[in-house]
Amino acid sequence: MKLNCATVKDFFSSIKDSEIESYNDYWAEMKPQTDRAAFRRYLFAFMSVHTSWQNNCKGYNGIKDFTKWIDKRNEGLYSYNAEKLFDKIRRARVGFQNNRTNFIGTFYDNFWGNTDNYIRPADGEGWAAWRDRISKKILGLGNAKTSFAIEMLHPTEAQVVCLDTHLFQVYGLNQTKHSKYYHRIEKDWLKRSKKAGVAPYIARCIYWDRKQNRKNSRYWSWVLEA
Repeated sequence: MKLNCATVKDFFSSIKDSEIESYNDYWAEMKPQTDRAAFRRYLFAFMSVHTSWQNNCKGYNGIKDFTKWIDKRNEGLYSYNAEKLFDKIRRARVGFQNNRTNFIGTFYDNFWGNTDNYIRPADGEGWAAWRDRISKKILGLGNAKTSFAIEMLHPTEAQVVCLDTHLFQVYGLNQTKHSKYYHRIEKDWLKRSKKAGVAPYIARCIYWDRKQNRKNSRYWSWVLEA
């Protein structure tokens, strides 16, 4: 199948150097500097599944202080408390509380059991290979939302893209019907980003923010700033 790239081509041609500079400055400051901050990027990605950006922010705010839903075990270790986590998600009213509790709780144990595995690629491992590898181990995210977490971890460096419904549509495709083209679309976006001199995630932020009639990302990303 031939990709419909006309809209994508027009978008990349429209990006201004001043936009790139402004977004780069902001997102470079937003790169998490601690394991705890990195873990919270994954929490945001989990809460972005099947919801609006408004509920994504609301849901994330409800669980971002994960010290409120973990318990101390023997030898000073901590594990998630399913009842506490479920209650936090339920109170946020973002839906799918059973699945979110299971997925986030399982990820909590896996992340803190091997933080490096989820924060950066292994030596010599490519971005897409890393994303594909860990996405198979993360229940509830898949390639798109795992990519979203990676984008937020490495906003000006990551060479993967969260291809959601909107980006599939830009290429004239349906995410549900054409999921097998994920890597093909991603490669095209990466290639165009490189040619335009913009990080793939920064380009995606610019595209998404324009769709929302916003000049920057802070209408939603402010929740990540604290």
